[in-house]
Amino acid sequence: MQNEHTLIRQVRFTVSIGVLYILTLGIGWYALRPPSFVQHTAYASTVTKAMEAAADLSEPRMISGQPIRVVIAESGIDLPVDEGVYNSTDGSWTLSESHAQYATLTSLANDHSGNTFIYGHGTDQVLGALANVPPAVGSSALIYTSNGHVFSYSFRDLVAILPEDTSIFDYQGPPMLTIQTCTGAVSEWRTMFHFTFNEVVQ
Repeated sequence: MQNEHTLIRQVRFTVSIGVLYILTLGIGWYALRPPSFVQHTAYASTVTKAMEAAADLSEPRMISGQPIRVVIAESGIDLPVDEGVYNSTDGSWTLSESHAQYATLTSLANDHSGNTFIYGHGTDQVLGALANVPPAVGSSALIYTSNGHVFSYSFRDLVAILPEDTSIFDYQGPPMLTIQTCTGAVSEWRTMFHFTFNEVVQ
């Protein structure tokens, strides 16, 4: 009988030791696992961010803004630019005695496509100096925008057209700047000064 009790105690002791050993292994494995898991999670997060950054770089950012100032240093032009609205009823445009206008139905100043159209009176207070002292080919024009960008352009050419000619509004292509003012003895012409886009300065 005593031997039987001794055997039972030994079995219980062995089972207890086994359970304790298994619990110790389980706690140890759990204690060691979280840092590894966190490390892999952090690595995965870093890789994901790197991939997102690479994807962002692969797609060109399109920059644009509404013109609020035009500067053509060679012709002595430095003017505020207001919104210019077309009245389809009488075919007239908004005009200012001291500011240039941005035709809101044309493209914003941008680095990807379209024609940004700015116009104004051919007077000394507005764009008369541009007609009197046309810039040389390659001369710089700067457009400042309401959201803090500055777009740089180079003068390409000029052409005089009749007021009824609205083909300039059909333009589709690379970004460009057109500045228009009235010329002629009785302002019978609309002279278009075409500028090619260079870059976004800021």
